[in-house]
Amino acid sequence: MDTYWVPGVNHVEKYGRWAFAEFTDVFEMETDFAKRVEEEFDKMICAQTGWDK
Repeated sequence: MDTYWVPGVNHVEKYGRWAFAEFTDVFEMETDFAKRVEEEFDKMICAQTGWDK
């Protein structure tokens, strides 16, 4: 996923920006997912604004 699919889809620039995350602990999944989404959102905002968090 990280090597072929995500970079390929992102290179096309037609389907939005994709990322991949693998969650293995069902009891931590919700917290881990929220954290990962926040991290990726922050990266996106920083890249667009030039602001470094």
